[in-house]
Amino acid sequence: MQRFVDKTVLVTGAAEGMGRAITLAFAREGAIVLPTDINQELLAETAQEAAQLSGRPVDSFKLDVTKRGDIEAVVKAIIEKYGRIDVLINNAGVSTHHRVVDLTDEEWDFCMNVNAKGVFMMTRAVLPHMIAAGGGKIVNTSSAAGKIGSPLEAHYSASKFAVLGFTKSVALDVAEHHINVNAVCPGIIKTSMQDREVAWDSKIRGIDPEDMRRMYVQYTPLGRIGQPEDVAKVVLFLASSDADFMTGQGVNVTGGIIMH
Repeated sequence: MQRFVDKTVLVTGAAEGMGRAITLAFAREGAIVLPTDINQELLAETAQEAAQLSGRPVDSFKLDVTKRGDIEAVVKAIIEKYGRIDVLINNAGVSTHHRVVDLTDEEWDFCMNVNAKGVFMMTRAVLPHMIAAGGGKIVNTSSAAGKIGSPLEAHYSASKFAVLGFTKSVALDVAEHHINVNAVCPGIIKTSMQDREVAWDSKIRGIDPEDMRRMYVQYTPLGRIGQPEDVAKVVLFLASSDADFMTGQGVNVTGGIIMH
């Protein structure tokens, strides 16, 4: 299935994990995929694999979503070369784990600046071009923690609740321009970020890391940890014409952890 032939798709946080899976999934479906990340080494590997899958060169861009100058430069370069951005995937995200009493100001700001403000600044930079083009799709990565709260992750959870509120508000702002804005809310997904979270969680709780992983599986009704590709499939659906009558939604991809 080739739903995105010649569509320009900008992906943030594309070097690894869910962002990498999303980038490769778009490449398989014929998109002009434009991966960005701060990790240039891993980003180059993702871009190379995407080029092999799509059969065309893939432009990648170093991008720190907390820096307005970076964002404006990347968007400008893409518009100058391709003339448009059809799809924006705001996927870049970070986390740390601490109890609230141990959280630092720096950790709070780190999560908020990347996870929430980064989504805002990327969206603000791309929207004028989508409005001028008469439409587009934006998919933001929120989280299950953006719906139910998460122990040891008050700052992360707050940032992901912010992503959902922003998604719904922007969806209302731009609906008249035929721009769909939705979010995907992953649960426990096997990524390098999750590996770090397992280590942090198990240390704080005094639990063996493998026991921690077994607890995660027990929490999940479908009985397994999610894979990045599970999320990528839903992101592609939300970015496709199949989701033309959906906007302002936060779609759970949690294996059943959240059922409301």
